[in-house]
Amino acid sequence: MKITNLSAVILSAVALLVTTGCQKKAAPPEEIADSSPVVTSAPEPAPVEEAVVEEVVETAVEEPAPVEATGKDSHTVVKGDNLWSISENSDVYDDPFQWPVIYKANRDQIKDPDLIYPDQQFELPRDASQEEIDAAVHEAKTRGPWSLWDGK
Repeated sequence: MKITNLSAVILSAVALLVTTGCQKKAAPPEEIADSSPVVTSAPEPAPVEEAVVEEVVETAVEEPAPVEATGKDSHTVVKGDNLWSISENSDVYDDPFQWPVIYKANRDQIKDPDLIYPDQQFELPRDASQEEIDAAVHEAKTRGPWSLWDGK
């Protein structure tokens, strides 16, 4: 079955090549000498409207300001929470990389930042300086992979 399909395709391709190769080439068009001069005039240019140029003012992108006291001041851990997701919540910091701020404020309850438990009540600091936030973000980004905590 495969051989007959393959041979049909090959036969069709050969037939196509033979028929296109046998076509008569078209003769080049004959040039007709015209002795009468042709007068052409250039069209008048269309009137150009002046373009209105608007001034574009670019604003500098600012770093996020320190967290203001507009969100929650505490959080009760529920099953499935982690410091990353708590920090990412728009009512908290709206930035998952600020989780070390929560960790440092609650070290008395959090022995390992990778292990938090339901019903723990965490304080959410709202008075962190920009330097503290920057340090927390740097720590979160450079912390390295998860590892088992040895309890020391």
